[in-house]
Amino acid sequence: MIHTVTANPALDITYKVQKIKFDDTTRATKVYRAAGGKGINVSRVAARLNHPTIAMGFIGGRAGLEIEDLLESEGVRTWFCHHKDSTRTNTIIQDTSGRQIRISGPGAKVKAKETQALMDSIFHLKAPDFLTLSGSILKGMPLDFYKQAFDHANADGIRVAVDADGDELYHAVEAGVHVIKPNQYELERLTGKSITTIDDALLASKDIVKKGVQIVLSSLGARGALLVSENEAWQAAPPKVKVDSAVGSGDSLLAGSLVALAEGKSYAEALQLGVACGTATAMTPGTNLCYTKTIYEILPQIALEAL
Repeated sequence: MIHTVTANPALDITYKVQKIKFDDTTRATKVYRAAGGKGINVSRVAARLNHPTIAMGFIGGRAGLEIEDLLESEGVRTWFCHHKDSTRTNTIIQDTSGRQIRISGPGAKVKAKETQALMDSIFHLKAPDFLTLSGSILKGMPLDFYKQAFDHANADGIRVAVDADGDELYHAVEAGVHVIKPNQYELERLTGKSITTIDDALLASKDIVKKGVQIVLSSLGARGALLVSENEAWQAAPPKVKVDSAVGSGDSLLAGSLVALAEGKSYAEALQLGVACGTATAMTPGTNLCYTKTIYEILPQIALEAL
């Protein structure tokens, strides 16, 4: 079981257009609506892999209700806390060349009692195999909200995975969470080192593991991904595919890897499945995520290498 927490989710609306025009009417050829947010994406991909998952976090207003409906239609159980303001809406406009205009709406502001209700709800259910904390927090939430959640989870013996940036990621390393999933730029900011090669990423990841993190799972774009633990290091490279939209690929990488780990697979198998999920997501339009059939078609094409 994987529980995901997305404090600041979004209703993602993607418009596919022939050409982006300014100061004139641009007519969409297709429109996609999806529940968005890093943790929500992890749950959506876990459900595609037929792994039990529950999506948690804040929602509000009609956009929040639509997010619940969309998730439940995909087989994702929900356990959200409701707040007064409406959940944000993100708009993506993508032309036939793949270029995008992305407009991210502002998040809501929550009260102290709402934040406490969310914290209580996270630990109300039976302990999962992994608890993921992803993305940014909302205005009104304490800056150390994630750290409080890490401490609570550690006390309960729950393995935590974090996909965040800035202070949240620093707190995750300080707390010694089980998994972090930085991209190249987040890894650079976290370590203060330039990451231009696989060896750079490997050395930076080893430094983080020495601080107490069990697994550093780094997404490196077209070069694939790296999984580094105390005793193992693996690189997985995807086959060349036609990329439509890479939105959600990193979330899909984390989801596939966590599902494999929760099901008792090896680190190598976890990385391989994660990269297959991330690659399959990059092949889908807009904020659509990987198709199950595509994941398993790509899986044997993932090149694994022990480092």
